[in-house]
Amino acid sequence: MNQLLLHTAVPSLLAAMDALTLEPDFQLFFKKAAAAVRNLLGADGTALILLDEDTQTFEYKLFEGEHQHLLDAFKGFRFSATHGISSRVLTSKTSIFTRNYPAAPDAMPQLVSAGLQSNLVIPLISSDQVLGVLASSWFKHTNSIANVSPQLLTLAERIASQIAVACHREKLEAQLRSLVTIDPLTKLLNRRGILDCLDNSLEMLHRYNRPFACFFIDVDGLKSANDHWGHETGDLLLRDLAQRLSDVVRKGDQIGRLGGDEFLIIAECDESHIEILAKRFLQALRIPYGSGRKRGRLSGSIGIVIAPQDGVDEINLLRKADAAMYIAKSEGGDRYQRASIKAELPQDTQISIVDVEGALERNELQLWYQPICQLNDLHLVGFEALLRWCKADGEIISAGPLIQAFESARGDLEFRVGNWVLREAARQWCLWHKYAITPDIHINISPRHFLHPTFLNELQNICAEFSDFGRALIIEITETAMLEDLERAKRIMLRCRDLGVRMAVDDFGTGYASLTYIKRLPLDIIKIDRSFVAELPGNKVDWDITKGVVSIAHALGLSVVAEGAEEFEQIGSLRELGCDQVQGYFIHRPMPFNDANDWLGKASAQSLEKKSSDKSHRTVNTGNVQPVNHWTLAAATRMQQDYFDPRFTLSNHCRNRSA
Repeated sequence: MNQLLLHTAVPSLLAAMDALTLEPDFQLFFKKAAAAVRNLLGADGTALILLDEDTQTFEYKLFEGEHQHLLDAFKGFRFSATHGISSRVLTSKTSIFTRNYPAAPDAMPQLVSAGLQSNLVIPLISSDQVLGVLASSWFKHTNSIANVSPQLLTLAERIASQIAVACHREKLEAQLRSLVTIDPLTKLLNRRGILDCLDNSLEMLHRYNRPFACFFIDVDGLKSANDHWGHETGDLLLRDLAQRLSDVVRKGDQIGRLGGDEFLIIAECDESHIEILAKRFLQALRIPYGSGRKRGRLSGSIGIVIAPQDGVDEINLLRKADAAMYIAKSEGGDRYQRASIKAELPQDTQISIVDVEGALERNELQLWYQPICQLNDLHLVGFEALLRWCKADGEIISAGPLIQAFESARGDLEFRVGNWVLREAARQWCLWHKYAITPDIHINISPRHFLHPTFLNELQNICAEFSDFGRALIIEITETAMLEDLERAKRIMLRCRDLGVRMAVDDFGTGYASLTYIKRLPLDIIKIDRSFVAELPGNKVDWDITKGVVSIAHALGLSVVAEGAEEFEQIGSLRELGCDQVQGYFIHRPMPFNDANDWLGKASAQSLEKKSSDKSHRTVNTGNVQPVNHWTLAAATRMQQDYFDPRFTLSNHCRNRSA
């Protein structure tokens, strides 16, 4: 026996210890450690059987040894942890050797059928935590079975304890990995996790030509549930929905939450299975909630793509799936749409959340600046920062399709892009500030972003990082943001004022806010929507409405900015109506930061304007504002002479126009 221990047992134990110390890959470590146990005992194989999280079920995880083909079928096999030999091992926390396994009263028929004759089951315990068992198996009687002495058993248990330590470490590392890839609300894979699965599916497609489908799901009706019952109820519904989807996906399919109310399911299948799976998912998405007038029902819009027919890369697949989902939603929701069946959406609506994500990651988003001037002397007071996507091929996408993409997605991309706009505007404003150029910067913030709990914290951080920017910043919100939660909007506005930030109502007149609401809120500026400016001075209704808004705004101590001025006559009309500031193509189109720099330099060099005497505005003396065609000095001088001509009135410009 001593010779056996010297030549077999001790080297086997040392090999297991070395494997634990030197091998970071758990599966490779187990292969070495299990081989050491098998050689030590003369067994045919050693299996790792672990408990699940609720300690109610065992699962075969790994097997090492001869007769691999016999137990490969058991990988992933699950059985109850409340009875059987393994259960007795965990209860007693001692090893059990069963010489005649088929005759044991709690033998498992599946293992008997596989030819198992004898086994030794050792508990795996680490830090007082029971993890599972290590089972060494014999598929035929040999002399070595009779030689499982107490000394050999002790050494096998020592190796098993090292395996338990490694299992515990692997479990902790898996928990840490799950924090990165698991969505905390639904317990599904998060965006990063499910996109990793998509990458793996694409790799399997390239290697083994295994087709798969992506089901891009957007939940219908969740916003209504949030509005009527609150976000806590909305979160409960999302968790319920995630569980329902998890219950109907097949084993091997992957499901994750992309963000907000968007989900992605990756399923290995071909065209023949699409309809069956899609109908199954739609049924799971139909969730009634509430009662009475607040009763409602969730449903889903699903866009479907198949690889390789619809693409062989992540961006194209997700873009097409998102476009197909949009078609399903536009047709009323609660339906699915194959990407290949219908023509793609028009260009303006082809922008998807995937496109915006990619543009943000590749630094293709830019801020363009449109000047805002005082109407009394066309003196520059600031810029509105506008979002643009400048694609690598030279195409420029305006803000509209981008905003539509991330607002319809209801994910966190809307907040990330909004915060990027604030931070980028602050960074570029500070470059101007170095040269004593301090224009106001208007930034439009979406209603959801403005009312989000993280908005004020991010704004405070930006104002702290970029000193003085807060006093130059004017946040524009729509009437929708104010009316969605009036008291909360008021509290946020007051906090913004504490940072020096001013507030403006954008597109006033197009929503439902009354001047009563305007009176209750801490506002500084009203921006009259371009629809009221477009037909000035000829449209008497627009004239009267604009005049009334200006009068009441001034009575409340608010400044008025008119948007969309494109003609010289509109400038004169707005001046006569008493508007304070103007913005539009007549002054200049939006331009990139570098072009805005050049424009400021040229305007400053001409120095056609007098310094503003109004110290209430932090203005920049940049001279006369140049329109897009870069007026000549003589033309600009004639314009200024005409502009300040007292004969320039409405009556001179409304002849031959319908009221």
